[in-house]
Amino acid sequence: MGGVVSLLGFAEVKRNTTLCKLVDIRIMQHDSDFFITPTQVSKLIEGQQGEVIGKPMDQINIQKIEALMSANPYIANAEVYATLDGNLEVRLVQKKPVVRIINSDEESYYLDSAGSVVPLSDNYTPKVLVVNGNISEPYNMYAGMNVKKMAHDTSVHSMLPGIYHLAMYIRNNNFWNSQITQVYVDTSKEFVLVPRVGNQRIIFGDTTDTEQKLDRLWVLYHDGLNATGKWNEYSTINLKYKHQIVCTKK
Repeated sequence: MGGVVSLLGFAEVKRNTTLCKLVDIRIMQHDSDFFITPTQVSKLIEGQQGEVIGKPMDQINIQKIEALMSANPYIANAEVYATLDGNLEVRLVQKKPVVRIINSDEESYYLDSAGSVVPLSDNYTPKVLVVNGNISEPYNMYAGMNVKKMAHDTSVHSMLPGIYHLAMYIRNNNFWNSQITQVYVDTSKEFVLVPRVGNQRIIFGDTTDTEQKLDRLWVLYHDGLNATGKWNEYSTINLKYKHQIVCTKK
């Protein structure tokens, strides 16, 4: 037991006297682009802690750095720690956007895979589903909120939980993720899907029975339009009604 205590004490003394020689920043992102870059992370740390290279490790507040990273709107998870040989290790996981919202004031922001509201980035624009139209929700009102939690709060009246639900369903299905390129919110606050193949308006309604509606549309595509080749014969395909599809010819 005494030997263990001695080793722990030695490690603490070594950490106190070791100078920081390297800040190793690694960001786990989901493609080749960054919402936030290692250079930007380094500047944030310097803005909070000052120049850390050459500073004694015990004068670097690791907890504050980790809190700073965790509070960043582009970061899903942050882990910061020091090594005995003088490295400050910063491990970050970037948020994964799934849908871009463009509201009625032409203001844009994202929802990520966990339901977080994420601002635009100057670094890059991810290729995700776009939802626009009659959406009144401003970014500032929902910044820092989670729309998955909002869905269970009956006091909150917002389109964002429904948009998130529909976007996630589309994204998690390879066919619909390829086929549906945009969603428009009409004046009745109902969703209209814009397909990649075919130039008809797909009237979706609200997000009630999302799976059943898209299953019916798949049957129409597979057994109807694909079999006849008449992809552009209809101006609208209406999925709002239970157990049926109403198509309007041009």
